Amino acid sequence: MINRDNVRIIDTNPENIQDCAFCGYKNPENTGHKRKVEWLKKRYPEGLHFKVLRSDKDGDVGFIEYIPGEYTWKPVNANGFMVIHCLLITNKKYKAKGFGGQLLNCCIEDTLKAKLKGIVVISSKGSFMVDKNLFIKNGFEIGGTAKPHFYLLYKKFKKSETPKFTGNWENNAKKYGHGVTLIRSGQCPYTDKNTGEII
Repeated sequence: MINRDNVRIIDTNPENIQDCAFCGYKNPENTGHKRKVEWLKKRYPEGLHFKVLRSDKDGDVGFIEYIPGEYTWKPVNANGFMVIHCLLITNKKYKAKGFGGQLLNCCIEDTLKAKLKGIVVISSKGSFMVDKNLFIKNGFEIGGTAKPHFYLLYKKFKKSETPKFTGNWENNAKKYGHGVTLIRSGQCPYTDKNTGEII
């Protein structure tokens, strides 16, 4: 049984981000953790929000990351919108308990406060991304799809154009030729582990 009184949402900043866990990575000496901290510190001045779900008993058990569309690292045209990069509950005990919705509400509040047009998120049936149903349940609409199983969802607060995926993903991939090309950034702490395993 989870005591909800012992779970809170922490608003991070360049001073306290070092002490937070990302995707289950808690060790500040971990390469993925270090890269994520440095990446976040560069994004805060761009309006990035990184909020951590913290349990007194289990530590950091989830988070949400979002940024104004002009600075997003997602392949979307979403200027004037807030874009959710990632929303994840990392501890199974805390899944399907409403905490994902609480983190999403933080984004909704910050987006309204910033007087932006709305919110955009990319969802997937695969690992590491929240299923689209959480967003649909909270008033989001599907604005596009991309292979193999990605959905662009949006929620508008003002009358405006509908956000869209950028470019043609299949044509973009052709410039890398045959074989496997790995492209990564410090945004996801798993990239070091995953690229090592792929190689």
